[in-house]
Amino acid sequence: MHIVDANFYLLSVTGPKMPADLTEDMGKTVTSKPEVIAWLKRSLEAVKTAHAAETPKDLQRKVKIEGREATVDGMYLRIIIHANEHMGQLIAYARMTGVVPPWSKQ
Repeated sequence: MHIVDANFYLLSVTGPKMPADLTEDMGKTVTSKPEVIAWLKRSLEAVKTAHAAETPKDLQRKVKIEGREATVDGMYLRIIIHANEHMGQLIAYARMTGVVPPWSKQ
């Protein structure tokens, strides 16, 4: 749910509103695998849809985040970097516990 929160928050900096049904405590209350997957898919689809609607000019628009200036394009890059960081952590964790990621299976 951390990735879901981050996707929606970072996306909201570019303009789209946070979902009304996404609450602060969802990291503790949404715990079933199907619910987490549904939320993750929803957040990824929101990012994908919003990005597809951006024009090159929109991507260069300046936004403020945590007291700093960024571009909308930079915010989308930040979303990707954040997800990739956690994917790497999950792969390392899976391998340490003997789980082979599906794309590594022969």
